[in-house]
Amino acid sequence: MSSCPNCGAPREANHRFCPSCGARLDAQRELKQVTVLLADLCGSTEQVVRTDAEGGQAYLDQALRLMSEAVSAYGGTQVQWRGDELLALFGAPVAQEDHALRACLAAVAMIDAMKARSSPDSPMAVRIGIDSGEVIAGPGSGDLATSYRVDGAPVHLASRLEKLAPPASAYISGNTQQMVRGQVDARALGERVLRGFSTPVELFELAGGLQDSAAGPLARRRFLGPMVGRTRDFDALARLADEVRRTGLRTVGVRGDAGIGKSRLLAELLAQLGQTGFTTVSVTARSYASQAPYSLVADIVRALQATVPAGAGASQTATDAAVSDPQADALHAAALADLLGTGQSGEAWKTLTPNQRREHLASTFVRLVHASVGGAPAVLLLEDIFLADSSSLRLLESLPRRLKAQPLLILMSYRPDFSHRWNEAPWFVEHCVAPLAAADLSSLADELLGGDPSLADTRAALLERAGGNPLFLEQLVMTLVDAGSLLGSPGAYRRAPAEVLLRVPASIQTIIGARVDRLPEGVKASLEAAAVIGEPIDADLVAAVRDVPRADAERHLRHAMSGGLVASDASGSDYAFRHGLVQESVLASLTRIRRRQLHQSAFEAYQGRATAQAPVQAAVLAHHAFHGEQWQPAAEYALRAMARSIERSENKDALRVFELGLDAARRIEAEDTMLSCELALRVEALGAQMALGQFDAIVSNLERAESITLALGDTRRQAAVSLQLAVTLWARGSYEQGLSVATQAGQAAEAAGSRSLHMAATQARMMLHHGLGRYVEATEDAMAVARDFEVELQARRLFPGWAVMASTNLHAFIADIMTLRGDLKAAQMSCDAGYAELEEQDHPFSRVLLDFSQGELLLAAKRPAEAAALFQTALEMCRTHEISNMYPAILAHLGGALALAGRPAEALALLEPAVAQKLSRAGGRYNEYYFPYFHGIALQAAGRLDEALAAARQACEAAASFKQRGHEARSLLLLATLEQRTGREHESQQHLAQALALARACGMEDFMDQAAQAHHA
Repeated sequence: MSSCPNCGAPREANHRFCPSCGARLDAQRELKQVTVLLADLCGSTEQVVRTDAEGGQAYLDQALRLMSEAVSAYGGTQVQWRGDELLALFGAPVAQEDHALRACLAAVAMIDAMKARSSPDSPMAVRIGIDSGEVIAGPGSGDLATSYRVDGAPVHLASRLEKLAPPASAYISGNTQQMVRGQVDARALGERVLRGFSTPVELFELAGGLQDSAAGPLARRRFLGPMVGRTRDFDALARLADEVRRTGLRTVGVRGDAGIGKSRLLAELLAQLGQTGFTTVSVTARSYASQAPYSLVADIVRALQATVPAGAGASQTATDAAVSDPQADALHAAALADLLGTGQSGEAWKTLTPNQRREHLASTFVRLVHASVGGAPAVLLLEDIFLADSSSLRLLESLPRRLKAQPLLILMSYRPDFSHRWNEAPWFVEHCVAPLAAADLSSLADELLGGDPSLADTRAALLERAGGNPLFLEQLVMTLVDAGSLLGSPGAYRRAPAEVLLRVPASIQTIIGARVDRLPEGVKASLEAAAVIGEPIDADLVAAVRDVPRADAERHLRHAMSGGLVASDASGSDYAFRHGLVQESVLASLTRIRRRQLHQSAFEAYQGRATAQAPVQAAVLAHHAFHGEQWQPAAEYALRAMARSIERSENKDALRVFELGLDAARRIEAEDTMLSCELALRVEALGAQMALGQFDAIVSNLERAESITLALGDTRRQAAVSLQLAVTLWARGSYEQGLSVATQAGQAAEAAGSRSLHMAATQARMMLHHGLGRYVEATEDAMAVARDFEVELQARRLFPGWAVMASTNLHAFIADIMTLRGDLKAAQMSCDAGYAELEEQDHPFSRVLLDFSQGELLLAAKRPAEAAALFQTALEMCRTHEISNMYPAILAHLGGALALAGRPAEALALLEPAVAQKLSRAGGRYNEYYFPYFHGIALQAAGRLDEALAAARQACEAAASFKQRGHEARSLLLLATLEQRTGREHESQQHLAQALALARACGMEDFMDQAAQAHHA
């Protein structure tokens, strides 16, 4: 059962009127940009009292008729008569881009008509108030004496202005004056404080009107008219296409303002290239899908699927060709299944890490390109790439090196404020599209209008208003055609006998709204459903959302296409909005109730599809559930979308979905369900926050999570939250407090029977002992985990709230502990075991952590050049995957490795800016020791011994302040070595003794004994 769009009450499908509020059910209330006119007949009571009943009626009839005629003459709607007061509306029910001007002209006409009919015996005058802004308008309720209702602040402000205005005058607000400036004569009256309004209102008195209108800003859309004035742009791009034929891949960025002509230029280019042997593929990035990883790549693949390879059978798609190649394997088919959500990807695919999956996706994409176009030249157009998801952008950035031999032209359009990293690439060139010159704009006007002499004045006004923007000119012409001011056909118009009112809109919303409002109700409703669903517009989804037959939805979309609002692809199976602001304008007109209903229907439609459970759909389902105010499903799908993003190390995307899910969870009415959903979201978010080094957010998150577990009385979840707190305390350097929390968490987990939590708590103890330099205890913890939790470690998955796989974390810490204790053989064995597991299931954060331990081992083995190479690779991975938490530590170690490899200048060039920027304060407390320690090593290698001494002392102080006894021992050894080199023998011996004592206490005798021997040597 559906509900009334006016009041939300349930209604049957066959009801024409709402049984609750009486509203018509075949019409909707909408948000509209309008101008409200409120007119009051002055002195009517006195006039009626002075004459008999018939005379009084005749007087009122004449006055009210004049008021009605003035409103009707300028296309206004008479909403309500209240005695001798008229409420009129301009811009609704049918949107009018010049609604403010119409209202002002109607007011002037009304005042003039009253003056013309007035006489000493029968004075007649009206006072008027006018304001512009957003209202909610639509069918009136059954208990109101009006068939059309309008509500909003403009109604009240217009009433206030009408009360202020003297007889035979009209007051307009600053809102209205801004929209009609230059088109009407108005005298400024200053600001007034009006009852009910918190800020002063700027007032103007209307003095008269002109028949002009002002141009307003417009945004992007595809050109429907012919292209002129782009010969140089076209030729420049065509030359690049010729280079592609000769030398291979080229990528071109087409930059320009909204509406300046990028889409039209590229459409003409593709049409030309298609006639000269190029295979053409065109895709537009979708803004709502930007949270879904690889959504743009998936759209490109779908576009390529329609391309049949040369020599293939008519039924064989490019995808079939790509995965049936003898060189292809099952993972390529799995990559496509995962990307498109079209089937099961298989267990082999699930074991891959995000990095491996990206590699296979890229490889599959390349194969698909080759299968689609073979060795023939091709062009791939990516429109509005600034809306693309970050995963797709990164994958696309990696493609040129794989496709450099392919004769492929990649065209990307974007706006001036879009920043990218392609400018320095040899395969990239940028082309800027500028406004049209005056002569070119004049040629476009000729093409659009024709040369009829009656258009001379109209043509001149249009060119003046367009200002070099071809979209402005096109929209102005289309508005005049819709208004009936131009008769004939495109390129052969003539002026209508009536006066032409040049209506230049204040915003694109009113231009598009005027065309949308003229559609039949069914077509308009389908367009609204399409706007909520987004592109590509699928007729099946539109039909499901509206609960109408598919044939009706298809017919509606075709009707909208004939009206220039929607376009179809070559096959006619999918549709898209002619430009993005059509969708935005339609959405902006929907009331909250109507939008909620459509999102609910979209959510149900997506759920009903076979691919609804595919992880890639989780973000879309969360989006529609949230805006459909289905709070629990929104929170649950947000949780799934977060997990998918974290698995791919798309941590920022995960946190964006987290905010949506959290907002949804807080709105769930059942308290236990609300708290459970919020807790699950917060625990899942910890993994992304840890990877990004957002420790303050982690602490805040944990505090809230702890309060939730206490409210729920869930001991298992309390243990999970305590465990996360222990790890956070480790990162923040509160090791002893963390040990206490981890111990309690382990006991609670054991009592609750949760082996995975018990294992994690033991690993947390290992990490905290490592921080304190208690390497013997850390070793015991590590061995206990390896011995007692073999099954849990073999799962090799990310536990909720973790940034690293549990087994990799164990291998990395064992390797580091063994390195510090001097057992390099055992350390290498642990690293080897970790790398073997990562070969089966890679994960960027886990690999970076293991590379860190392997690099420390290589430094201890006096192989700094190999360590530097490994740290450099790890640093790049941190940048690529936004692993902010590990980045500072890797950078510090890279600097140290370069110095020890005999490259101190490079080391200092890397370390000194980082030290100046206080990078040591990011990514955990270890870094406050790492940076001065390796800075000291680099300064020593550069022969700057006094500065090296200062850095070594700083490293000692940092390690001591956090009770990092192992780190303190290493810092003291560096300090002793530097003191020995600078002739401070007594201090050197003291610090060496302290270092050795700490080393023995930490269980790192072998390591420090070797270091002491090197010191004496």
